[in-house]
Amino acid sequence: MGANQSHQIPNEKTPGNKDSYEKTFSSEEGNGENDGDQETMPLFPTPTGHEYDTIDKLQAELPSMIDEESQQQVDDYRDACNGGKGPMVACFATAEFLSMFEQKHIEAFKLFENTCFRPFKDKSPNGKELDGTKAYAPACFNLAKMLMTGKGGVPVDRKRAYEVFDRACRADHGGACHIQAKMLLSPPGALGKGIPHNPFKAMDLYQDVCDIGDSVSCFTLATMLLRGDKINKLAQNATPLELQGKEIVKQRSNEEDRSANANQDLEYIPRDPKRAEQLLKAACRTGAHAPSCFNLAVMYENGDDGVPADPTKAEIYKKKTENAVQTLGGMGN
Repeated sequence: MGANQSHQIPNEKTPGNKDSYEKTFSSEEGNGENDGDQETMPLFPTPTGHEYDTIDKLQAELPSMIDEESQQQVDDYRDACNGGKGPMVACFATAEFLSMFEQKHIEAFKLFENTCFRPFKDKSPNGKELDGTKAYAPACFNLAKMLMTGKGGVPVDRKRAYEVFDRACRADHGGACHIQAKMLLSPPGALGKGIPHNPFKAMDLYQDVCDIGDSVSCFTLATMLLRGDKINKLAQNATPLELQGKEIVKQRSNEEDRSANANQDLEYIPRDPKRAEQLLKAACRTGAHAPSCFNLAVMYENGDDGVPADPTKAEIYKKKTENAVQTLGGMGN
């Protein structure tokens, strides 16, 4: 989803006035529109499959970094996999080695597919029962990524990629749930046909992944809850007062109208700053997530609906932001 930046956060900036809250919400939901009866063209370019060629070339030219003991482990996994008949973990490890070290991406793709979709009777201990079959979540995740990017000449199929991300998510892979949520937030048609647009399901997925400690999912859901229905979902920034409807959305030069557009085929999420506050606290606490700490500092500096201004808390989270920036070397995302 490279063309669609997930979080617009001022880099290495700390709150100091009411305008500091600009760019604190997510632009997960894209920047494309549905053109009525015209056939919708994908917003994001379809990968060619050659984006990884340079990396593959560099890796092929590097001396082998696999020592004798590690090579023996690889060989053992390959033998145990037995061409896709062996344990899921062995086949998954073999596929990772094939893709990462031998650049045999098509062979890896076939093993990931094999390990993601096993018969129900498969005895591998790590399989998850799904839809009358067994799935190994990490293999499904890698399979979906290859379908999404076309790595190594794999045919790009975003519709199937979405379905496999969904399978991996239902098999308890948090990263797959996060990407599935991002896809659900893309404007209708932006990723091509067959990708549903469902921000409310995306919210549920983000909450589930947030609950297991993923700070980025907590932050993303919080920013969705701060945006509300006063600002166009495709806008890249807003002030706190604009978000709360206490200030008219300003029309800026060289910028599209940022006012909410009811005619767009997009659903607006009601604002819930109280819930956003708790999500940002979780992200700031569990992952020292600088953008979340920053947003809390701004929230307490200005106050928000149901969240009173609190200069003491604002200062606490300002310091947390500064500490996180110093530790991580930047705001991160």
